[in-house]
Amino acid sequence: MRGNITRRGKSSWRLKFDVGTDASGKRIIQYETVHGTRRAAEVALAKRLNELADGRYVAPTIETVETYARHWLEHIAPAGRSPLTVERYGSMINAHIIPALGSVPLQKLDGKAIDRFYAHLRKDGRRFGGGVSSVTLHNIHRMLAQLLASALKAKLIARSPIDDVQTKVTAKRKKVQVLDEAELAQLLAHLKGHWLYMPTLLAAYTGLRRGEVLGLRWRDIDMAAGTLQVAQSVEVVQNEIVFTELKTDRSRRTVTVPDSLLRD
Repeated sequence: MRGNITRRGKSSWRLKFDVGTDASGKRIIQYETVHGTRRAAEVALAKRLNELADGRYVAPTIETVETYARHWLEHIAPAGRSPLTVERYGSMINAHIIPALGSVPLQKLDGKAIDRFYAHLRKDGRRFGGGVSSVTLHNIHRMLAQLLASALKAKLIARSPIDDVQTKVTAKRKKVQVLDEAELAQLLAHLKGHWLYMPTLLAAYTGLRRGEVLGLRWRDIDMAAGTLQVAQSVEVVQNEIVFTELKTDRSRRTVTVPDSLLRD
């Protein structure tokens, strides 16, 4: 790697060094200003050349948290994620990330800033007053970690500041209320004759999620074998009904259907 130092003022120095070549083979040259002694400039240049040699160099950028978050949401997040998940990410980015951190230069975002952001969310994060739930905070934390991991992979930051966050982010989920046999019987009796009766009965017998029940097609049901294939789900994305493939092999499964349900 080549580089040199040029005096720019009484205690100002310009570093000039190669950072590689472009697609046409033309040298890409990076400049950086260092204030202090020539020795400080020499140390800074040596550091940059070592970073380049080790593949750790990150070029300065004007990218902000907002500009990269929007890029990530549009071009990266949709890969391997459902439309509903991407829509939720967009809501978190627009409602929380951009208002609080959007103007921060991406390379200056640090753990302290994120800790302050989380403290704000816990106290005043809700639109109409009060703090967000622990589940919401946990979801924002996980999404921000993914966003910053993407920026790291794109070599826009040297390391992810999420590693320096000291806030303990734990989701305290509410206990699921499960109907007992008497309550379920009462619910089904109330729905008898209503179009919701069969979807509710199917969910109760098989444990399918709402979107999985709504995504069933006649060809997914094998009456002779007494089974059904869970192959897709229904989601509402931006007020539109969307059919999505299930993401994991565990979600794509064959479920046994009781004879009593098939008779109904």
